[in-house]
Amino acid sequence: MQNSIAEAIRPTSRFVTAAIKKCRSTAKWSAALSLLREASQLQVRLDTILYTVAIGVCGEGRQWQLALMLLGELCDARLGPDVISCNAGISACEKGGQWRQALSLLDGMLAAMLEPDVIFCNAGISACEKSGMWQQALSLFGDMSESGLEPDVISYSAGISACEKGGTWRRALQLLRELREARLEPNVISYNAAVSACEKGGQLQQALSLLRELREARLEPSVISYTAGISACEKGEHWQLALSLLNEMSDAKLQPNVISYTAGISACDRCGQWQHALTLFGKLLEEGMQPDAACYNVGINAFREGSQWFRALSLLSQLRDARLEPDVISYSSVMSACEGGLQWLQAVSLLADLREAALEPDVASYNAAIGACEECGHWEHALSLLVGLREAGLEPDAVSCTLEVCVCRMSRQWQRAFSLLGELRGARAEPSVISYGAGISACQDVGLWQQALSLLRELILAASEPSVIYANGG
Repeated sequence: MQNSIAEAIRPTSRFVTAAIKKCRSTAKWSAALSLLREASQLQVRLDTILYTVAIGVCGEGRQWQLALMLLGELCDARLGPDVISCNAGISACEKGGQWRQALSLLDGMLAAMLEPDVIFCNAGISACEKSGMWQQALSLFGDMSESGLEPDVISYSAGISACEKGGTWRRALQLLRELREARLEPNVISYNAAVSACEKGGQLQQALSLLRELREARLEPSVISYTAGISACEKGEHWQLALSLLNEMSDAKLQPNVISYTAGISACDRCGQWQHALTLFGKLLEEGMQPDAACYNVGINAFREGSQWFRALSLLSQLRDARLEPDVISYSSVMSACEGGLQWLQAVSLLADLREAALEPDVASYNAAIGACEECGHWEHALSLLVGLREAGLEPDAVSCTLEVCVCRMSRQWQRAFSLLGELRGARAEPSVISYGAGISACQDVGLWQQALSLLRELILAASEPSVIYANGG
C-alpha cells in the first residue's frame, strides 16, 4: 500500500523538466541543480531532455564548469548526448568566454559522429570571437558552408564581430553584403559589428555610411552603434561630427556611456578643441558617471593643451581618489601642463612621484620635466635630468636633443650645442627651427660668428623642406 502511495506522488521526468525550465528564465542555476539531485534521489528517470534543460540553465547563469559536469554525467549515464545537449554545453562555454572548451566539444561531436547544426556552429563562432580568436571564428564560419549548413543572421553577425576583432573591415563589409544576398535581414548587432570594424580600420566614411543604412533599414541605433561612430570620428579627427553624433544620441533618448564620452572628449582633444573636451568631461561628471583611467587621461591632456596645470594636477588627484591607477601617460600629461604653466618644481616633483608609484618614466616624461626646467631658466636641473634620462637607459629623441641644445645655449656650452645638431642630423632626426635657433644663439653669445653663419646657411637650405623646419614642434 505504502509503495503504491509513494509511486503515486513521485514526480515524473516531465514534471521535473518543467520545473527546471522555470529556473532558466531567472538563471537560478543552483535551484535547477537541487531539483536535478532531488529527482535522482526520488528515483525519477533522468533522461537526455532533463539534463539538456539543466545544462541550459547553468549556461544562462554563466556556470560553464557545471554545464560541462552535467554533460559528462549524461555521457557516464550512457544516455548519449545529442546535438541539442551539446549545443547547450557549447552555448554555456560561449557565454563564459571559454573558446577552447567550445572547440573541444565540437571535436567531441565530430568524433561521436554527431552532425553539428547551425545553433552549435553559431555558439562556437561566438565563443571564439568573444575570446579574441577571430581567425578560428572565421574558419568555423567557412566550415559551415562546406558542411552544407546555411548560416543565419546570428552566424553572420558573429562572423562580422570576428572581423571587427581582427581589424579586417573589408571582410566585415563583405559578410554584411553576403548576408543581404542570402535574403536575410541584418539586425542592429550585425550593423554594430560592421561599424566597429570600420572604426578600428580608421574608415570614417564607411562607418558613417553604415549608421545611415541602419536608420534607413528602420532599425534603432543603439548606444554601441553611436559609440562606434564617435570613435571613428575620433580616429579621423572630426570633432564636429563626434559632437553631432553625441547630440543625436540625446535626441534619440539614448544615454551616452563613459566610452561614448571618452571618444568624444578624445576627438575634441586630438583636434586641439580642449575647451569642448573639458565641457564634455564636465557633462560626464554631471551625469553621475564614474570616468575610467583612460577618460581621466584624456581630460588631463585637455587641461595640458590649455596649459591649465592646476586643474590637470587636481584631476590627477581625483583619479587617485577614485582608486584608479594613474599610468605614465597620466603623469606625463600633467607634467606637460606644468611645463606650459612654468611650474618646473611641480614637474620635477611629479617625475619623482612617478618613480615612487613603481612606474618607469619614459622619454616623454623626462622631456616634460626637462622642458619645464628649461622654460623657467633652470638649466642646471635640466642638465641633471638629461643625465638621468641616459642613466635610465633611455634613448633621447629629437625633442630631448632640441631641449638639450636650448639648455646648452643657456649654459653657454656652444661646443655641445654644435655637436648635438650634428648628432641629430646623423641620426636622421632633422633639427627643428628651435634647435637651429638655439644653436645659432649659443654661437653668437660667445662671438663665434662663423659657426653661427654656418648654422644659418643650413637652416636656409632646409627651408625648402617644411617637414625639416617644423619637425618636433618647431
